[in-house]
Amino acid sequence: MSQPTDQHVGSLLTGLGAVAVMAASLAFCGSAEAASTRLSVPQCAEHGKMVEILAQEYKELPKALGIVRGERIMQLFVSERGTWTIVVTKTSGSTCIVAAGQDWEEVPVDTSKLEPRA
Repeated sequence: MSQPTDQHVGSLLTGLGAVAVMAASLAFCGSAEAASTRLSVPQCAEHGKMVEILAQEYKELPKALGIVRGERIMQLFVSERGTWTIVVTKTSGSTCIVAAGQDWEEVPVDTSKLEPRA
């Protein structure tokens, strides 16, 4: 799967319906070091600005995305050093950090054993 682009996310956002408030159970997490470092990063910003901050400050680039209940876009950003950030973007374009941490590791998955969705 190719990496998502701002244009791709923008087109997905265009087709989404009303925005629901992020579940209170989603919290900013990670090590104490990662949390204290990230306190200088705004928790919410316009999508393009958030992508710019993650790329410049943490060298994190988009790795994956998904649609949350047809109302928001969730994106995972990962750096080569293993830091990671999960953000959620509302249809308004407001993007908020919901989790961040370090030591990201890809786990190989044998997709040939997975059953397709009905």
